[in-house]
Amino acid sequence: MKNFEFDSYGFPKTSGIFETIKTVNGSPIALGRHMRRALESGLELGIAIPSEDFIRSEILRTIHENPQEVGRLRLCFGKELLYISHDSYTELTEPARLNFYTQTVIGAVHKTFPYDYRFALIEAAHQEGFHDSILFNEKNEITETAVSNIILLIAGEWVTPPITSGILPGIMRAIAIEECGVKVRPIHVSEIPDVESAILVSSLRIAQPISHIGDMKLKIGQAAQDLQDQIRAHSQPVSIG
Repeated sequence: MKNFEFDSYGFPKTSGIFETIKTVNGSPIALGRHMRRALESGLELGIAIPSEDFIRSEILRTIHENPQEVGRLRLCFGKELLYISHDSYTELTEPARLNFYTQTVIGAVHKTFPYDYRFALIEAAHQEGFHDSILFNEKNEITETAVSNIILLIAGEWVTPPITSGILPGIMRAIAIEECGVKVRPIHVSEIPDVESAILVSSLRIAQPISHIGDMKLKIGQAAQDLQDQIRAHSQPVSIG
């Protein structure tokens, strides 16, 4: 691998695709799903992905050299680039407060870096007293947040936006759909007043309840707890060696 400089977010100063994976006592969550997504993105974007055996051996080496009780494993792939890091991750303990980002954001189906723009959205939300921002497309359909997929309870049914609305096909989102009964459909911003509960899902937070959308307070009740428990039950860390 070439020697690369790194940006302030820990990414090599070049371009490529990446995967972020939570680890618990050195064991990653849903590594196989992450590897499949990276391979699919690599094929579409013309980025060569090393063999799975080689990647797994490098992951094991990196985790061994940088042990963490709860960690953030990051895999970056690019032209002549495989960069793997394993850093400490602090669990999120409070419900998320979200606002709406005021401009249309075009979603991407591949997880690419540089990732500065998404982090800038998070920083803008923080400046307004929120944790993240809900994004929407040109049809005023809800898509995702800056760094997470979103699941909403509307009329007693858990729903999440389709990929065609312009979202990243997240790993935890896929688990929620395939294993936990979450339905997929377009969600117009006009439906926000009908939201009873909501959850953010991502590879690091796994499943985090949402307490507020703007000034609207949401219920964090048994339905939200049950869905979180289901997602977590299907997202257990697995040793790779």
